[in-house]
Amino acid sequence: MKYIYIIILFLFSIQFSLAQNKPDGPHQEFYDSGELKKEGQYKNNKRIGEWKRYYKNGQVSRIYSYNDGKFNKEEISYFENGIVSRKTVKEDGVYVRIGFYESGNTKYKWQDKSGYFKSYYEDGSIEIEAKHKNYDPVGEWKRYFKNGTVEWLVNYKDGVRDGIYKNFYKNGNLKLEGKNENDKKEGEEKRYLPNMILEWKGDYNKDRLHNTWTKYDANGKKVEKIKFYYGAATNSKTDTKLLITEVPDGVLERVAIYPGCENSKGNSEKKKCMNKKVNEIIKANFNTNSAANIGLSGIQRIFVTFKVDKTGEITDIKAKGPHPKLIKEAIRVINLLPKLKPGKQRGKTVIMPFSIPIVFQVQK
Repeated sequence: MKYIYIIILFLFSIQFSLAQNKPDGPHQEFYDSGELKKEGQYKNNKRIGEWKRYYKNGQVSRIYSYNDGKFNKEEISYFENGIVSRKTVKEDGVYVRIGFYESGNTKYKWQDKSGYFKSYYEDGSIEIEAKHKNYDPVGEWKRYFKNGTVEWLVNYKDGVRDGIYKNFYKNGNLKLEGKNENDKKEGEEKRYLPNMILEWKGDYNKDRLHNTWTKYDANGKKVEKIKFYYGAATNSKTDTKLLITEVPDGVLERVAIYPGCENSKGNSEKKKCMNKKVNEIIKANFNTNSAANIGLSGIQRIFVTFKVDKTGEITDIKAKGPHPKLIKEAIRVINLLPKLKPGKQRGKTVIMPFSIPIVFQVQK
């Protein structure tokens, strides 16, 4: 018997349910303590119509819907006290995600896939203003003080920090300026006192302090020099500790990063890199003999889901397939994946779900 084994796609959100043979009609799930957790409808083993999730206190936590098994983007979620926490609506033909504080004030608003992104302080003043393409920042990213003055201006290219960055004082005066190249500080940076007088000037090499950094007094006279060699200070006489500038990262969503994919630009390239790495692991380790003598022929599919938790570990591996032996083998192989750098959404580390179909053909 000959086995041809093919990986077709790596999906970055769960597009299918692992549950099988759901009867047509109403469906309910419950917490272990007995309270209603979820309810909706199935037809032809696919979710249809409106679905609801609940907190244990009975308050609706989320309302969403399906059309013949396909998830509809318009949805609404609630805090446990019943106040809307976020929703996705359609505005002028474009889906827009809107988040709220528990006070009811808008927290953020951004167009799905590509477009604008804005976040707000709870008092309604603008906090962040940017544009994105496929969730990767593009062009100027700005963060504001509550008084409306720009705090940070960072340029992006291909989803990473690239170009001039500037940091300002609350009075609007320039605090520092430098340049990123491919998400790393590179070349000259200048730092200023609140009265706009130059205080420090020096170089970076791939995020490391490098060459001579010079300090100036109020009259522009050089008063101190610190020499660095790729991040290490070479003159030990000074007690001054020069800190590396932390340029904020305005990425909306950063996928979990597979080892070896760190230098890939933007989410799309990181996804492609991870797809390649995962496929290599599966192709090298999946035991096709597990399909022997179990009565299968033709094209077969195993659907696998897993999560990358907040520490980067692979967790909650589940599989759906034509035979228990294949399901067991798929789970074993996914368990071989290494620890990843966890994903982020709007600057916060999150649990990120993944799914992959393993497709192979059994030929006699």
